[in-house]
Amino acid sequence: MGRVLALLFCLCASLPAPAAAEVRRFDFQVLRNGSPIGSHVTLVEKRGEETLVQVALDLAVTFGPFTLYRYKHRSAERWQGGRLVAIEADTDDDGTRLWLRARAEGDEVVVEGPEGRRVGAADTIPSSYWNPKLRDAKAWIETHWGILAPVTITKGMPVTVKLPGREVQAIPHKITSEKAEVTPLYTEEGEWVGMTFDLWGARFEYVARSTP
Repeated sequence: MGRVLALLFCLCASLPAPAAAEVRRFDFQVLRNGSPIGSHVTLVEKRGEETLVQVALDLAVTFGPFTLYRYKHRSAERWQGGRLVAIEADTDDDGTRLWLRARAEGDEVVVEGPEGRRVGAADTIPSSYWNPKLRDAKAWIETHWGILAPVTITKGMPVTVKLPGREVQAIPHKITSEKAEVTPLYTEEGEWVGMTFDLWGARFEYVARSTP
């Protein structure tokens, strides 16, 4: 986690002091078969043309006093003028360490992780879900596995999503890649309001605890 924290420090230090920041917080409780197992919190801070993103995902599946599975993920992104400049992520998947380092280079983005180095288009979007441009992506930077991979996206029918103090109509976008299949939900305006996926024979669901 040290490199991610160092990146966050450098990114924050680089921000011009006089600029007023606009901060959006996406705060979800994560349910497994209806039972809470943790949280996924994303902070998006925008100062003029620069945007900083911090992601914290913490999960624990327990049985009585025993922890059967634990997951911890941290990532930091820096954007400039709508383009991803750099992203770092570190993941502890129940003892298995995964990582990601990606940066913009010319008209490309260079992605490095446990499976090596991959190069993609400059407009490739990370799988951190807050960015509504992900709805039209052809590829993504998979922040868990540390890879760049093509994706296919299938839009579903609108559904009603309950948020704190209100209900909204949202469209499921099923995203399928070589290692993952998840369905984030976005409003027509592009607000990320939930997510579902199936894993290990269980149903996982994101329920908003607060909205931007």
